[in-house]
Parts: sequence; C-alpha cells; structure tokens
Amino acid sequence: MKSHGGLFARIVEIENLRRAMEAAARGKRDRVAVARFLNEADEELPRLRDELDSGRYIPCRYRQFRVSDPKPRTISCSNFRDRVVHHAVCDVIGPLIERRFLFDTYACRKDKGTHRATARAQELARQRVYFLKLDVASFFDSVDHKILLDLLARQFREPPLLALLETLVSAPMAGAPPGKGLPIGNLTSQWFANLYLDGADHLVKETLRVPGYVRYMDDMVLFADSKAVLWAAHDALVRFLADERCLSLEASATRLAPCAEGIPFLGMRVFPGTWRLQRGRFLRTRRRIRGKERAFLKERLSEERLARSAAAAQGILSWYGMKGVLPEGMEV
Repeated sequence: MKSHGGLFARIVEIENLRRAMEAAARGKRDRVAVARFLNEADEELPRLRDELDSGRYIPCRYRQFRVSDPKPRTISCSNFRDRVVHHAVCDVIGPLIERRFLFDTYACRKDKGTHRATARAQELARQRVYFLKLDVASFFDSVDHKILLDLLARQFREPPLLALLETLVSAPMAGAPPGKGLPIGNLTSQWFANLYLDGADHLVKETLRVPGYVRYMDDMVLFADSKAVLWAAHDALVRFLADERCLSLEASATRLAPCAEGIPFLGMRVFPGTWRLQRGRFLRTRRRIRGKERAFLKERLSEERLARSAAAAQGILSWYGMKGVLPEGMEV
C-alpha cells in the first residue's frame, strides 16, 4: 500500500477550510449555528486553522439521540465547526483512500449510492443462480480504533496528519466502549468505515474469486452459481472479520437463496427483472414525509425544506419507476 505525504498542509489551508465550510453548510444555511459560523467565517477559519496547525484542536462533545427506525441505534452529531474539519480532511485524503476501493463498493462515493448498488445487484442476479446476503453485526459500534488507525498509518505517514486522524477517531462518544465505535453520520466515519471493510472486498474478489459481489457499507451480497462456493466464502469472511477486524456477522441476517426469490438489499427486494420496496422502507418513507408535513403545519419547518425533502424522496422513487408511495399531494 503506497504511503502519502505532504497532505497536512493542504488540509489546513484557509481556502481548503473555506471550501469545506461551504460543503458542510449545503442545505443547512438556515440553521442558527451554521449561519453564525458563516457570518463570522473571517475570524472562525483562521482560528480553526491555527488550532489544527498547532495540534491544539479538540472536537466538541457529540450531541446524541436515539432512533428506533429502521432499527434501534444512537446517533451522535458533531457541531458545525467539527463538520468543517471533517470535510477538510476528507476532501484531501478521501481520493487517496478511494484508490484502494473495488468498483463494487457503493457507499459514500461519487457516482455510486444506493440506487446504483441495487442496480448492480440486479445485474448480477441476472447472471448468477444464487445470492448470499450478509450483514456485519453492530458495525459502527464495533469498529476498533487501533485497527483503523493502523490501516490509516499504512497510507499516511505525516505525524501531524496521523495525530489529527487519531483525534477524530478517538473523540469520546458517550456509551461507546473504550477504543471502539465510530459516530454514525460523520463524513469521516463513512470514509473510515469503508476503509475498514476494504480488506473484506479484496478477499472476496481477489483471493476467493467469487463471481459477483456488491457492498454498501456493511451490507454485502455475494453471487455465484454454486451454494458451496458461497458457503465457503461465508466461512472465509467470518474468519477474516473476527481475526483481522474484531467483527462478526449478524447470523439472523445471513441468507443464501436463489436470485429468483428476490434479494433483500438496502430497503428493496431486488429480482432479476424488477424490484420492489420492502414494506419497512415503504412505511418509513411515508412516515418521514408525513412527519415533515406536520412540522410545516406547526411552523417548525419551512416550506422550502419540506419541498426539498419531498423532491429528494420522489427523485429516488422515480429512479426506480415507483409511484403511490408518498402521501397524496406530494407527488408530481
């Protein structure tokens, strides 16, 4: 793995921080904390640069809340200032990390995403007889900091950059075991999590030579014409995840079946010739939009943000050719 240098200076450049600020503010400019930072950017950005450059930067405490849909989990939110740092770091090191990734890794990458991941799964379902669906158990909560930092140190050799990465990875998160866990939602977490499972991708495709493979974060689907090939890959992945990443598979989510039965993947059921929304995703989509409608009627949400949310949801559904999912009056 090639090691890169000369990156820390690029991260802390004022212009890079300014671009990161604009990216972090996209779609959130009406929030009080974001608007305040933007208005005071000429003072905030040099102060942030000096803290980063001197090694004095310390992330603020996460704001946490619990969600239960689609499954119970704790969301840890960074404040806007820290999100600027996340964007500044990922804008510089992200393209270098991505060089390691295989084509069929779809999370948080340009020109990828959930719809292209499901389309690729459908393409492979047309070519192969069986699929093996796998999920990593409690993935974000189980990421080991030492293993992750070792993976990052193989690519990045500058002490100031490695110190900053350790600061971001090790930022205290209430409820997390010492040395474990990444906050769901941080841009850095998405990149770090993708890197953490990159070794599994190379194992499946380059060592085991499984004919078909798609991964979106910790959701994996393997394709082959033989059940034996897929079970052998399953066993190899179990060993790799346990020995190399301190992870395990969610046994209840493991499924091997003919592709013709439909593949449960990213809220869809993917068939060789069509796809359908899984009931849980259908209900979540409608519930989310109705909740935003109620917030709008109570003047807690602007009409613009309601329209943006509905347009985003409809854009994804239209890509799949689906109608009748959003509440009446929300579809165009």
